[in-house]
Order: sequence, then structure tokens, then C-alpha cells
Amino acid sequence: MLIGTGDLRTWLGLAEADKNPNVKLEAIAKSVMAFCDSYTGRTLEAARYNSDPNNTYFDGTGLPWIYVSQYPVSSVIGVYVDSDRLFGSGTEISTDDIFFYPSGKVYSEGGYFTRGRRNVKIDYIAGYAPLVGGTHNAAVSTYPIPLDLKQVMVEMSVEAFKEGITAVHSVPSAEQPKFVQMLSAKSLWRSTLEQYKNYSTRLEGYND
Repeated sequence: MLIGTGDLRTWLGLAEADKNPNVKLEAIAKSVMAFCDSYTGRTLEAARYNSDPNNTYFDGTGLPWIYVSQYPVSSVIGVYVDSDRLFGSGTEISTDDIFFYPSGKVYSEGGYFTRGRRNVKIDYIAGYAPLVGGTHNAAVSTYPIPLDLKQVMVEMSVEAFKEGITAVHSVPSAEQPKFVQMLSAKSLWRSTLEQYKNYSTRLEGYND
């Protein structure tokens, strides 16, 4: 998890010996993280994508570069181009010829990403690692969660805890889920999350 119950306990000023709220705090933290993923249109916590139908297979661009859907990218394990979409070992581009960037751009010096539909498979790791004790596990991701993003998640969770919210879709009115209403009242939270919105979909694939 990108935020832990320890982060929330510190912000709430709870005594270390008081363990009672931890189950609720964890549930709220997970709900806030899920909401932030939904709001930004990306999975913020680091994960490996090697079979996810929405984040592993891409349209070939006919260019030597392509954008994956999740970022920041910290590792590319394998790249395959196959018009038959079988993605066997014979269709793999050597990783020595692959360069990648935090933005999600993957560049090949070993050939073009042949133009096609879902004919490119990229096995990669993207997203942020949690900060624990001021450090992050580089084996999880090269990139720790940005402090401003983490702070928004913590403050949203604490606010939800104080208001007794336990799920993303608690509805105070017919129009707005509670977390959306919270963002409306907190312009700094909203502007911070806006910075992390995923606009990479406009760079994926090609249009006929």
C-alpha cells in the first residue's frame, strides 16, 4: 500500500499503543487509494504488467517508439511484436535494443513497432513504491510515491476517518460521492491529483 495505517495514526495523533482503529484505517486507506486511481485514470502503486489485457498489449504504431499505459516505468522485462499475437520467443526484441523513459515511452533500436492492432506485448513494471521511514524499496519501483501525492492520500483518509466514511461510494447527496465532494471543498487536493492524471491514452495506438 502506498499509505499505511502508521501514516494515518501519526497524522491523527493517535497513541502508538492504541491499535483499535487499525482495521478501519486500513479499509479507509484502501478506499482512498482506489478513488485516487480512478480519479487519475491510472494505477499509482507499482505493479508488473505481463498479462493484463488493458495494460500489456498495444497497437503497433509503425514507429520505433510506443507509449505504455502505466507509468512511471522503472523496468522493461520483455518486448514482443507479433502480427499473429502469439508472442513467442522468436518475436521478442532484445532488451539490449530497448530504451524506456519514466513517461511511459518505450523506444526500440531493434526495429519498428509494426503497425497493427494489439500486436505488441510489453512486459514491464510501472508505478510508485511506498515510502517507509523516509526510504523506498527500489526492487518494487525506482520511483517513490511523490510526497505531495502521499500527503493528499493521508489527509483524505484522515478526513474520511473523522467523518466515519468507510467506502468510496458513500453518498451524502444524490449527485456526488463523498470523496468527490471532499475534493470540491479542497482545491489543493484536487489540483494535486490533477497533476497525476493519465493523459497517455491519447498517445497509444493509431487512428485509421
